Amino acid sequence: MKRLRSIRRFLLSGVLTLVSLSLTLSAFIGYLEASHEMEELFDARLAQSARVTNQLLARYLAQQGELPENGTVYQEWAAQPDTAQPTPNAAARSGEEDEITPYGHTFEHNLYFQLLNQQGNLLLRSPNAPAQPLVTLTRGFDNVDQAHHQWRTFTLYNEEEQTWLVVAERDDERDELASKMATLTMLPLFITLPFLLALLWWLITRGLTPLRQLVQAISERHPANLSSLNLKVSAQELTPLTNEINRLMQALAETLEREKQFTNEAAHELRTPLAVLRIHSENALDAQDDESRRQSLHKMLLALDRSDRLIRQLLTQARIDNQQGLVLNELEVGHLLQGTLATLAPIALKKDQQLSLESSSPLLIMGEMTLLDLLFSNLIDNALRYTPVGGDIAVNLQQEGNRARIDVRDNGPGIPTTALPRLFERFYRVNPQQGDGVGLGMAIVARIAQLHNADLDVHNLPQGGLEVSIWLPLAYPK
Repeated sequence: MKRLRSIRRFLLSGVLTLVSLSLTLSAFIGYLEASHEMEELFDARLAQSARVTNQLLARYLAQQGELPENGTVYQEWAAQPDTAQPTPNAAARSGEEDEITPYGHTFEHNLYFQLLNQQGNLLLRSPNAPAQPLVTLTRGFDNVDQAHHQWRTFTLYNEEEQTWLVVAERDDERDELASKMATLTMLPLFITLPFLLALLWWLITRGLTPLRQLVQAISERHPANLSSLNLKVSAQELTPLTNEINRLMQALAETLEREKQFTNEAAHELRTPLAVLRIHSENALDAQDDESRRQSLHKMLLALDRSDRLIRQLLTQARIDNQQGLVLNELEVGHLLQGTLATLAPIALKKDQQLSLESSSPLLIMGEMTLLDLLFSNLIDNALRYTPVGGDIAVNLQQEGNRARIDVRDNGPGIPTTALPRLFERFYRVNPQQGDGVGLGMAIVARIAQLHNADLDVHNLPQGGLEVSIWLPLAYPK
């Protein structure tokens, strides 16, 4: 079984991973930048130390006059840090009691200088400096390897004395100091990272609370409870979803109510033809002569025809009641009406009725051909059924604004004014004793018109008869 993905787990893992990676990358870049800046600071200090040392050594040469043995000067610098004991105050400092002394810092062993003449011969050097020149005589910074260590050097040339001064600092000590300072700079970021991740966890969990409430509210809905959702905590992102679910709940409730009403009405309407069939069957069985039996069987056929029509109308009504959206196609309404009239023409011929179509010009509409054919068939069939023998049924098609207007007129008895408001009710028949209708034709017409955004109007004509008008939107309104 495929495992369902959790939105909460996805958001938490995704956000926490991205934040962690982003902060780690930022910390790494910050570490590199801080290390680079510290290197530049150390280089600047080294260059400044070279200039100060150059002045001091120039003064030293002027005062001494003679060069010391091996060029070593300031030998007390090396002796004092080695023999001195750490001060009590220095011992209190974390991790630095072995480095700080009353005379300076043990790191001084990793700093030295060399003073050379114009030809590159050694004149003076610090006690810990090598006796041989460390670098070639070129001004500026350089990196050299000496005594298993890498050294950072700065070479300075004195124009007046025509001497070269080389100041060197061990690179590993520089790296250690730069690393410590860069790490201390990044330390607050790493300290706050767990708190930031915990805060993001809490915010995402709290932000998904409306979603959990929505799931809980939906789980409480069932066919007997299709009430609208009402969340305690409203969220802007969930409002469209909640509105659509409420709309769906309302549509489902209306559908269930229609089905319930339809089932009750269908059960009631089917009782009558079944009862009639039973009576005529019993009469046929009890008939004493062939003529009586033949009459009973004929009435049974009429009852079967009415039952068949009722069932077909019920199925049609059920199908279009549950129809929500239509796939509309471009149709020429005049051609569709011609096909409908051709199908119903035999009925008109049996009753010697005149069936005509008047159309001005081709009109294109957007519609569903099967449903529109059913709509026109019901309207014309009703006119044929309730118009006397020899009557006239006229269908007129014309353009009216941005719509196509279809009028179906007959010269029958018309409909009482009081019955017009109920004409589109299901199973309503104006005159149950006239015709063999089941009272669903006009209800089907109204539903199909609604699905096509069409308007309907039914009224009696002044000269007698009934006119049903329908307006369908054109496919290309002008």
